[in-house]
Amino acid sequence: MMIVAILEDCPLQTASVVKLLEQYGHQAVACADGDQFVAQFRQQRCDAMLLDWEVPGRNGVEVLKWARAKLPSALPILMVTQRDDEEDIVLALEHGADDYLQKPIRERELLARLNAQFRKQQRLGNPEASFEAGGYTFHPEARSVSLPGGKAATLPAREFALATLLFRNLGRILTKDFLSQRIWGQADRKYDASLATYVSNLRSALGLRPRNGMVISTVYNYGYRLERV
Repeated sequence: MMIVAILEDCPLQTASVVKLLEQYGHQAVACADGDQFVAQFRQQRCDAMLLDWEVPGRNGVEVLKWARAKLPSALPILMVTQRDDEEDIVLALEHGADDYLQKPIRERELLARLNAQFRKQQRLGNPEASFEAGGYTFHPEARSVSLPGGKAATLPAREFALATLLFRNLGRILTKDFLSQRIWGQADRKYDASLATYVSNLRSALGLRPRNGMVISTVYNYGYRLERV
């Protein structure tokens, strides 16, 4: 059973999705206001979020940003909205949405996409378990990294996901398609610029410089590799 948090201000839409989820054995917790939603899920656990964009209080993307900054990075978050402009879709994905569904909702598609996100989690194993690599210790639940020498860094969700992939694959070249697939859920070169920015941020935040013995190398037009020097 999953606990699914729903941000939706249309009562008929909410009732339909709640009924669908409960029919398949899940628990649904719905909220019509973005501020109330954030207040509730500061305290209450959930296994996935379905966020409408245009709601009272904080809109869906603002709630998405909050969730990616404050909640576990592996939490599946799907935008469910009438907005169908490509720029809106890209904006939501860039800010951490795992998927984007346009209204009117097709019930079987919603369930399939939600289940696909949970299957992805299962294939990745336990993403919230701490691990050590190259002298760095990762704490996924807090999205923090303990650096050699005792300092620590807290990273935004997608930068933490990228750092995790690089450190779990120390010495291996990871293609841009592989990274975008794992971080955004789809292999698309539109994410190349974001990857380059995240790599630059990681070099600074984690001290990945030759003088510290660890670097991220760029493999021109192909991908990245974390390696010892």
